[in-house]
Amino acid sequence: MTQMHANEFHFAPAISSQRSMLHQWFEQQHIKTWMHGVGLQNTLDGLENFFQGKSDTTYWVGYDQETPFAFLITSHEGNDAITLDVFICDPNYLGKGLAAPMIRRFLTTHFSNMKRVLIDPEATNTRAIHVYEKVGFKITGTFIASWHPVPHYQMELLI
Repeated sequence: MTQMHANEFHFAPAISSQRSMLHQWFEQQHIKTWMHGVGLQNTLDGLENFFQGKSDTTYWVGYDQETPFAFLITSHEGNDAITLDVFICDPNYLGKGLAAPMIRRFLTTHFSNMKRVLIDPEATNTRAIHVYEKVGFKITGTFIASWHPVPHYQMELLI
């Protein structure tokens, strides 16, 4: 693996030839902890719709040079906001302090025209919440998700 630098991260919409890689990523324990059951099925169904051109949601793969390592999901909320989901999927990229710079790079290269970014981690996902706060997200509320009935935080980043 090459030296990782956030300025070498780039992102592209997922393509159907990556289906098996994505499915393998979703099977890893560090992903299954947070994406399972109805939420996982919604993601799998949404991904298939995206591959068929039938989705307003965009499914992204993040790359370190040519190495795919992250999975991101965005949807527009009105004219000036997006929702964001982020997963670092390659275990070699976990715990290296790359998530916050990766998220910043993604937002500046693809969504600099947005005013707000919304994200909704489970309240117990302290690692993700810490990363989002480093990026500048603020907790604006809590809710119980229909897809997984445990407390989640609604977090917002003003760009």
